[in-house]
Amino acid sequence: MNTANNVIVVTYLTYLVISVALTIWVARTLHKRGGIFLVDAFHGSKELADSVNHLLVVGFYLINIGFVSLALKTADVVSTSRAAIELLSDKMGMVLLILGGMHFFNLYVFSRIRRGARRPVVPTPPVTPDAMLKVAIPR
Repeated sequence: MNTANNVIVVTYLTYLVISVALTIWVARTLHKRGGIFLVDAFHGSKELADSVNHLLVVGFYLINIGFVSLALKTADVVSTSRAAIELLSDKMGMVLLILGGMHFFNLYVFSRIRRGARRPVVPTPPVTPDAMLKVAIPR
């Protein structure tokens, strides 16, 4: 194996290790801290909140690990350490931007769920306001 191939393989492996580690860290943080919001949003139903939280984390993993995998490939010729660091920097920058975007998207979803649960429920009257009630008169 020549030097250029060694450099790109090391760059790819470094990219994968850092990207997957960051994805796991962000997912665990979202899971741990997001659960509190979901329990509140689902009126104290811990089981439902845990289930939704788990599904959100699975989706987060799928999207981010999928992006990391798709972004691995490069057409650049990497034969020096400088080129490897620059390529790694570009790729990690994209991963961090995607992770940040996904983080804010999850916060948005949590806040929407929570806001929906906080809306007061207006009871509906038994009859329409313009309807007349018939009163039974005892005989």
